[in-house]
Amino acid sequence: MPRKSKAQRNAEIHARALQEFDDSYVATQADRENALMSRRFVRKRGAMWDWDDAGQFQNRMRLEFDHISGAMTRIKSEYRKNRIQAQFIPADGTDADALSDACASRFRADTYDARGREARTMAFDSALEGGYGGVRLRAEYEEKGESERQRICLEPVNDAESTLYFDANSKLKDKSDADHAFLITPWTRRAFVAKYGEECASWPQELVGSYKFPWFGTGLDMVYVCEYFVKEERKDRYRVFKFEGPTEETEEFLVDEITDEEIEVMTATGFVEVEPREEEVYQVRKFVMNGAKILEDGEVIPGRMIPLVPQYGHRTILNHVETFRGHVLKSIDPQIVYNLQVSKVAETAASSGIEKPIFTPEQIGSHANMWQNDHIDNNSFLLINPMTDANGQPMPSGPVAFTKSPEVAPAVAALVSLTKQDMQDQLGNPENGEQIMPDMSGVAMGMVQGRIDMQSYIYMDEAADTERRLAEIWQSMAADIYVEKGRKLKTMSEDGQRGTVEIGRMVLDKKTGKEIPEIDFKRVIFDVEVDVGPTSASRRQAVVQTLTPLIGATGDPETQLVLTHVALQNLEGEGISAVREWSRKKLVGMGVEKPTKEEEAEMAAAAGQEAPPDPNAILAEAMASEASAKAQKAQADTVLSMARTKESEAKAAETLAGIPLAQQKQALETAKAIADDMRPDPQPTQEPPFAG
Repeated sequence: MPRKSKAQRNAEIHARALQEFDDSYVATQADRENALMSRRFVRKRGAMWDWDDAGQFQNRMRLEFDHISGAMTRIKSEYRKNRIQAQFIPADGTDADALSDACASRFRADTYDARGREARTMAFDSALEGGYGGVRLRAEYEEKGESERQRICLEPVNDAESTLYFDANSKLKDKSDADHAFLITPWTRRAFVAKYGEECASWPQELVGSYKFPWFGTGLDMVYVCEYFVKEERKDRYRVFKFEGPTEETEEFLVDEITDEEIEVMTATGFVEVEPREEEVYQVRKFVMNGAKILEDGEVIPGRMIPLVPQYGHRTILNHVETFRGHVLKSIDPQIVYNLQVSKVAETAASSGIEKPIFTPEQIGSHANMWQNDHIDNNSFLLINPMTDANGQPMPSGPVAFTKSPEVAPAVAALVSLTKQDMQDQLGNPENGEQIMPDMSGVAMGMVQGRIDMQSYIYMDEAADTERRLAEIWQSMAADIYVEKGRKLKTMSEDGQRGTVEIGRMVLDKKTGKEIPEIDFKRVIFDVEVDVGPTSASRRQAVVQTLTPLIGATGDPETQLVLTHVALQNLEGEGISAVREWSRKKLVGMGVEKPTKEEEAEMAAAAGQEAPPDPNAILAEAMASEASAKAQKAQADTVLSMARTKESEAKAAETLAGIPLAQQKQALETAKAIADDMRPDPQPTQEPPFAG
């Protein structure tokens, strides 16, 4: 079979991608339209009157009394105050605290910059309002055009309900089981032509309307460019070397990553190459396409996972199809009814107390505009035409009658009250927060605050799931990106302090006694855990309220200092960080808090001593000296043994020279027999003890 050309392969990939996208597009399109409607309902002025039958009220008073945005703002604020932290736990139980801390701190440094905060905020807001949001991870160069080193960054996904799509066959919430995904970006025609150098008019017109999604926009004024991520399997082949000695060691290298010189070194140090090993792993390839063709060939991107993460509000699987909604959808109808009724009441109130006069056409005549605009012009007087009877006699002037003053029907007032209560029930009744009175007991206050927290807990939990998946993808990407030995990476601690870690710095492994890199993102695979509970505001407040009476009750100054420090950790405000740091240093001096290396050096300098040396460095130096001495001794023994062998050979040759040939042969056979008798029996190979 002839090999396919690049153009043929791309055409097949493009056709498959279009079909896969249509499957994903159709599966959840109804929920995505509801998500967009929900977001517009609370974000755009006038959208609360943008519904099918609203046209009949076009010339009526149309007011918006928004009771939804307040609930949204409260939950959004709780999220912004509650930074969900990801922790990296070794999956195999390995003691890797330094590497775990390095992963967590570098993850924060990568993803909590300005773009990272924007991405998280946008995903949360979209999931809260419409039920669906998303974020992406991307590898970028640290200094464009000046550095070959890459870093990982977090980027927002705009309008996720219309741009972010996953494999229609995936069922897991985090989409870790998805084989492909799509991220769409709308471009203007001018930008598209500038980037790719082709006019939209040149696209195949037979494709327009062939698919469910409008790839070509309306009137070709908008171009949709899509990033198509495909997860595929590949086989990695490893060359395996074993060292047979007191402790059996195994080293593995990718076939393409080991050189002949490195193999010679391995062999010279006692390693023997054994059967190679194959491993099936995933890789992700990214294509860039539009509705007509592949624009950029697929490139393998860092990591083993698709770098896209969805975030949901309320999600479930219904009739084998994923469905979702936000916090707004169920409140749209009550809000519309409320706006209708209150607008009607406002109209009635504006015209209440006004009795409209009734005139005959002859009385008004040319003065109609004066009467019609009187409520605007506020005229000093009003005119009517005089009237005469059949005999020409003047008739009494004045209106024939008056209309009755409008009144608000009791049913309308009751409906307004019921509608408002229904909205509060749907939204979580945020007004309960105002019912916390100063004279409430701590228990009662905690119960009220707990009910408020539970209203937002589901969204915090969804945000935690998103954070967990982000950390898993980041870990996979970091194993491919952060590999340069000696590279220093910026880090961020949980309290926002900046620092650095160095990749590949060698330390002594206490278990094996060998030097290993302290920070190696390929060495340990981590499980990711996140911490989420009641909202941070209420949780911190509860801690402070609990500790405050304890601080006053205890008479021990040291205990008071410890309790005060814990309370300070849960306080926010200007200047608190400085007080918190001062308190921590006090505890370091008491031996309660563990000092940092810098603080250890400062404490030693203050005491007039040198900083305590690093035990790892001391042990490593000692072992290195011991190894060097052993190597020198072994070399000397080898030289001595060779010399003795040469000497023995010379004496043997001298002795044999004076013995007849037949006696020489008999002597050699005897020596051989004696040597065979003296050779010990072979011992069975001792299996290493089971380590489980």
